[in-house]
Amino acid sequence: MGTKAEIFGSRYTFEGEDSERIRVLADYVDRKMSEIAKSIKNVTTSKVAVMTAMSIADELFKLRDSVEQATGANTARLDRLIAVSRALVSSRENGAEPLSQGTPAPGGSAAET
Repeated sequence: MGTKAEIFGSRYTFEGEDSERIRVLADYVDRKMSEIAKSIKNVTTSKVAVMTAMSIADELFKLRDSVEQATGANTARLDRLIAVSRALVSSRENGAEPLSQGTPAPGGSAAET
């Protein structure tokens, strides 16, 4: 049957299992096309569609860059935690005293108890 949606004055039928998501996406594209059309006078629908696609692609790439930066920062944190964990395991295996409360871990600071 499909999900019906209107985008920039034209009706479309989309196939997919999540009708609500299709409607949300169609509304988003419709709003973006309307915004772009208002900012530029006397432009064809196909040009509005291409400019909208470019705008949405730019949003996607910015989000991708943000995710990559966050992932890189999290990877660096995990690498540091793994190094500290390995150092602790190694020191215990070599007979070092276990850390007591208030004793700083490598790279950390002591907490007041």
